Amino acid sequence: MIYFVITIMLTFTGGEQFTREFKLKTFNDTWSCWEFITDNKVELLAPHLIEYGDNMTSFEFYCDSRYGEVV
Repeated sequence: MIYFVITIMLTFTGGEQFTREFKLKTFNDTWSCWEFITDNKVELLAPHLIEYGDNMTSFEFYCDSRYGEVV
């Protein structure tokens, strides 16, 4: 079975990059995944802004496919 999860790529001063997965919700298709991102950008990003502050220089959201049982 294929499903989609939200992945957030964080870029930091010095060029380091980290990826975080939002696993509290999964999606059946990319459309519903992107719709959720559009409606919840602030809630998805806020914890990372609080944790990393000015050290974080950029971010990107992705909808990544996964195979197997839904988490």
